[in-house]
Amino acid sequence: MALKKCRQCGFPIRFGRFFDWRSDGTIIGTDRLQMQSQITFLENGEMEGLFEELSIVLGMPIDHILIEAEKNVGTEFYADTPLRFLKYAPKNRYFRPAIAAKMGVRAVRADVAGLGSGIISADFYRGGTSMVMRFRNPVFTARSVGNTLGIYESIEGIRGTEYEYGMEDGELLVWMRHPSSPQEPLSETRLFLEEVRPGEGPLSYERCAACNTPLAASRAFDFNVKEGIITNRNTGKRELVGAVQSVSAMLRELEAELSEDVLVPLFGCQKEIARAQIEAEMDTGGDDFWERCLVGFALRGLGYPDSFEQEGGSITVSIRNAYNPTLYAARVAAAYECSTGLIADIEWTSRDRYNASFIISKRAT
Repeated sequence: MALKKCRQCGFPIRFGRFFDWRSDGTIIGTDRLQMQSQITFLENGEMEGLFEELSIVLGMPIDHILIEAEKNVGTEFYADTPLRFLKYAPKNRYFRPAIAAKMGVRAVRADVAGLGSGIISADFYRGGTSMVMRFRNPVFTARSVGNTLGIYESIEGIRGTEYEYGMEDGELLVWMRHPSSPQEPLSETRLFLEEVRPGEGPLSYERCAACNTPLAASRAFDFNVKEGIITNRNTGKRELVGAVQSVSAMLRELEAELSEDVLVPLFGCQKEIARAQIEAEMDTGGDDFWERCLVGFALRGLGYPDSFEQEGGSITVSIRNAYNPTLYAARVAAAYECSTGLIADIEWTSRDRYNASFIISKRAT
């Protein structure tokens, strides 16, 4: 699974062709089947850490909620992969041999590896009854498990798969079985992916003349498809490509189960994680701190403000098309705390998914 690289900047040609860094600070990914998604680059463990912290704050496990949300995403995203042909075969082991399932998994292995999500393989498959999937160099367990369940249910034409998952010698295994009784689907209001809205904004990048990739991205991201790993050369940390629709589906499911009050601790947890990242990876001094910080967010596909104003110790931000308004605002609040040494608070002017505005200022004592 070798990747041809651009002769000028060294970025993989395949991803230079399919990843579009836009002037609004987002990245639009287009796969080989011309399916579009808004994507982000995030540090491995960041989303997992965020939801683990949130689970602790809430005093309850939430993995089952995240897996259910991601299952619906997996069903949509993999509906047009080579795996889809299995669903047309009769649901028994004679017409769905294990070799066919394993070949289907191998057909999408490079796609999964190229997104930094490890190496997938099918350990076992019996048509109409069960399947075992393995992830080498796994990332974000809830997402991997949910995606796997979504694919399996789509192929098998079932709902409510009985499943278990766990680690074996550093590899993630997912055991799936057909349900013992039929399951009712969730309401259609919770079974959708957000529309991809490519936008324009005030940001400009210095780009490679050959492949049009931002040079900062070429320098930062190293793709090892053989191992399914993306490394950020600037930080030495592993990264993975994720879909904004996936994050949105998880947060929408959390709100549906726990009410919108969950957004308050979510903001706090993301702020703490982002502050630790900024402190470890950036020089927080200098007049260009904010521009470096905001461009860094944009390079990851998180968004870039339409307007950013500093006045009297507070910051006012307006942004369209951020990967998530609450999580983006928490990052800005974290940067504020790093640059000022103060505890930040937030006031929302608008929290709309595609047009948010907020004020970050010192928390009142």
